[in-house]
Amino acid sequence: MRAIEFHGQERLELVERPDPTPGEGQLLITPTAVGICGTDIEIFEGSLAYFRMGLAEFPIVPGHEWTGTVVDVGRGVTGFAPGDRVVGEVAIGCGVCERCRAGRHHLCARRTETGIVHMDGAMASLMVFPAAFAHRVELEPRAGALVEPTSVALHAVRRGRVAGQRVQIVGAGPIGLLAAQCARAEGAASVVISDTREDRLALAGTLGFDPAPPAGEHDLIDIAILCAGGPAAIAAAFEAVRPGGTVVALGLSGKPTIPFDFDGMVVRDIDLVGVLGSVGYWPDAIRLITSGAVETEPVVTATFGLEHARDALEQLVKPGTLKVLVCPTMS
Repeated sequence: MRAIEFHGQERLELVERPDPTPGEGQLLITPTAVGICGTDIEIFEGSLAYFRMGLAEFPIVPGHEWTGTVVDVGRGVTGFAPGDRVVGEVAIGCGVCERCRAGRHHLCARRTETGIVHMDGAMASLMVFPAAFAHRVELEPRAGALVEPTSVALHAVRRGRVAGQRVQIVGAGPIGLLAAQCARAEGAASVVISDTREDRLALAGTLGFDPAPPAGEHDLIDIAILCAGGPAAIAAAFEAVRPGGTVVALGLSGKPTIPFDFDGMVVRDIDLVGVLGSVGYWPDAIRLITSGAVETEPVVTATFGLEHARDALEQLVKPGTLKVLVCPTMS
């Protein structure tokens, strides 16, 4: 098998490894599409907060947004068969601690995370994956690879309790565009989007979302969903939300500290909710994509083969790019 390894400081290698075999409770999968996101860029650079926290170490086979086809099943696996299309969760908890028993295995102190923490990801020609954290799908690969970010977006929207509320999405990148569609599907009274890039706002318009008016030129909204991590985006979220409203934060800054108006949050009695990952939201995210309530194809900009992974990473930071996929089966 072939795999991409990240070694930090923007160094990657295409390596050959022995073909794996599925152990008890595992699936052997051929990944067909793997999304690249900001987390992967932070791993590539070495700036991911998990390195500072001692949770992750190199080398890492990246790829936590993925879909693939089952090749073989290990002993004790039920509900899956060769040929099934599947997607898989990111956080794999121990299953026995208090957090795992509460359904919050993304916070388990002994967790692994696909392609991030002590577990190889899908940027490879083969991977093994625990069947207990896999889901069957009937989606084409370009859509299947977007289930994970859709689950993250849905997590943020649900934590924000958007039904009947006026919502502003701050940041019209892939997660922002998915969050806007999830908020609409969850019954938000209105959804507007803010971003500094006109091309992204134009794409949001094709999906039915108006740009947010400049600060001070409209009624304050109830909920801001912060899908970016820079100081300007954070300030925009708090400026947009009404006193007593909510800011839901899922964008990462990539920095140990960042300027923040703490007193303004307290004085205006604003709830700040931090959102990590996608645990518990995968079946609903799959249904939203399958039904067409969430459109993923407009979010996909380009695809690359495994041997062109560096080109894919470089494409991601170019103007006009949204989601970039690596397709290991692509020649």
